[in-house]
Amino acid sequence: MSAVNLFPRNELLPWLVSAQSAPYLSRPPYARTEIFNNLVTYLVRLRRDGTLNDADFNELIKMISATFMEAEISDRVDGVLDRALKKALPDVPGWKFP
Repeated sequence: MSAVNLFPRNELLPWLVSAQSAPYLSRPPYARTEIFNNLVTYLVRLRRDGTLNDADFNELIKMISATFMEAEISDRVDGVLDRALKKALPDVPGWKFP
């Protein structure tokens, strides 16, 4: 099971879900990295304040790291497949490849 599916999409991680559900071309390429860095910074602050213990902090860092890596790899694979399909499929008049 993927780390993304551990939480209901609209309850615990709304800022992360909104970044992932935005249209591909409407967000800058560094947006996901910026969200990841901000979230790690926030978790570090919670750990320093004593709000999170070591076990919870480690689990959350693993979870958001897995989510980030899954999304990055998925985007790269999608890009490679899109380029391969554009090369392999002939142009059909009146139809544009998305």
